[in-house]
Amino acid sequence: MFNFFIDTADTQYIKKIKSTFGGEGIFSNLKGITTNPNAMSKINRHSLREWEEILPTLCELVSEMRRDDKGEVHVQAPSSAMTGDAVLSFAQHIHSFTDGNTKLALKIPPSLTVLEKTPEIQQIMPVNVTGLADCSTALSCLLYNVDYVSIIPGRMEEAGINADEHLLYLTRRNNRGEIITGSMRTLDGLTRAILAATTPTIGIRVWDKIIEEELDLKTLEEKDYLAEFQLQETTPFAFSPRVSDKNRSLSISFFDEMDALGEKSYEEFCLL
Repeated sequence: MFNFFIDTADTQYIKKIKSTFGGEGIFSNLKGITTNPNAMSKINRHSLREWEEILPTLCELVSEMRRDDKGEVHVQAPSSAMTGDAVLSFAQHIHSFTDGNTKLALKIPPSLTVLEKTPEIQQIMPVNVTGLADCSTALSCLLYNVDYVSIIPGRMEEAGINADEHLLYLTRRNNRGEIITGSMRTLDGLTRAILAATTPTIGIRVWDKIIEEELDLKTLEEKDYLAEFQLQETTPFAFSPRVSDKNRSLSISFFDEMDALGEKSYEEFCLL
């Protein structure tokens, strides 16, 4: 079965997933939980102190579901304007807010000054470059030997960008880190992410559909179910899919949104 992350900070909903699928043996494929300022705001957690309070509980849930110490909870640096040194300081501060078993990983923007700090941050926690809307930027970030890059096909499709061709190009040329696909909007988008050999993050919107349709997650990667979603590379050359201002603007708007939602947490961190 494919690996996946649960994409919400809502502990009650995560417990619902746990109770619904606990007997199906899928949680050995659970990589962990991903959060960001948007996920925190949806559960009314806006300040750094409130993030610190919820993170150990999220870690505990991952530990309970996986039944080992290999899971991760991803937390995002609260502002894309942070320097590399500031993000490193944030990692040093936040990494201990766990259950003592599941570890935290840090989501960072594709900022050059932050990427250059990757080796130092990795001494503390794994690094996940988030908010990417094109394969070229993702491949560039992977050159820094980060642990993960997260591309956002759901948002890309809403913006009229062919996410499939970016995913296929990226996965066929990557041998450095794990590709995470986030912002899933539909079951079709989820199956495409699976077919492209990525690790999807599954949020409440898609979990609701999985539960409503009583789907067996293991069937999502069966060939008959995925036949109409076959991804094919349309050129024999190594040309990247077109990267336009639309791709860049989508990533920038993603971080504008996250920065606004993380503002209180960032201000509190600056006062430490």
